[in-house]
Amino acid sequence: MRDKTTQTYLSTLTNQAITLFFLGLAVVVLGVVGFMYLERWPFVDALYMTVITLATVGFKEVHPLSPSGKIFTMFLITSGVGVFTYGAVTFSRLLVEGELKRVFDKRRLEREMRKLKDHVIVCGFGRLGEKVTEELYRKGIPFVVVENDPARITKAEEKGYIYIEADSSHEGILEKAGIKDARILIAVVGSDADNLFITLSARELNPKLHIVARVEDPQATRKLYKAGANRVISPYDVGANMLVHAALKPAVTDFIELTTRLGPVTLILEEVVIEKGSALDGVLIKESKIREDTGAIVVAVRKADTSNILRPEPSLKLEKGDLLVVLGMREDIERLEELARTPHSL
Repeated sequence: MRDKTTQTYLSTLTNQAITLFFLGLAVVVLGVVGFMYLERWPFVDALYMTVITLATVGFKEVHPLSPSGKIFTMFLITSGVGVFTYGAVTFSRLLVEGELKRVFDKRRLEREMRKLKDHVIVCGFGRLGEKVTEELYRKGIPFVVVENDPARITKAEEKGYIYIEADSSHEGILEKAGIKDARILIAVVGSDADNLFITLSARELNPKLHIVARVEDPQATRKLYKAGANRVISPYDVGANMLVHAALKPAVTDFIELTTRLGPVTLILEEVVIEKGSALDGVLIKESKIREDTGAIVVAVRKADTSNILRPEPSLKLEKGDLLVVLGMREDIERLEELARTPHSL
């Protein structure tokens, strides 16, 4: 599907090409008619003289020209140069301004968007939205940005992100972003009302979607949860808590940053889901030997049939669909992920 910007540009380009074609044709017709009328030449001679005149190849005239024919020929040359200059300036402007590049980029984005599966939709590309996309990009998670501010879209384009220049609260935009194939939507538009509407629309279009919404007014939190948000985050509350922890418990803050910030870190926090029939399905934690076999540490467990986070007691039985919150190095997590999906050997 082409957006309005692409459609407008292609329409303008087509109109300019048609205009240039008919201007060129009009000059040729004028030249042929002029030579036939003023010099009484046959059609072929008049057409030949018109073509070599407009092409400025310097060939000799077909027949000697009368004074009126010479004046007409100068007028014809001027007209031809004018049409050529108009065409050159028009298409140079298109190339210099990058309009062709933008069209090709739009088409590339549309192709890439159609390929997206299990991606993240980020609604809003302000300061918070930009930080969110930076983290997703570093993690290699596919995402699409939806933003209607041209200046912000330019920044997304410069970063090479897949984007849609539109208001994410408008009907049909989320479908264009592939919401039915997406797994997460992050609503970080500046208005709580817009985030609420986006959440309502997204939940209706994809009941299984995991929705995280930003909120500024604490009174809107309950409404967002009722609208279908799985998590509602207040950046101000989170920032205040981090500031207090940094001041009172710097060691804890350092550990949290170590396990959540991307880059050359030694430890990371990750989620691992136990699949049906895997080596961990139906096994007690004390019998799973997760620490011995993978090096990862189970920090918490969320059972498949509840949203409660449980302590990893040794007697807790792991089952399919359970989510493990684990701590370890990247290679430790990868070994645990393999263990959680590999069929149990008989």
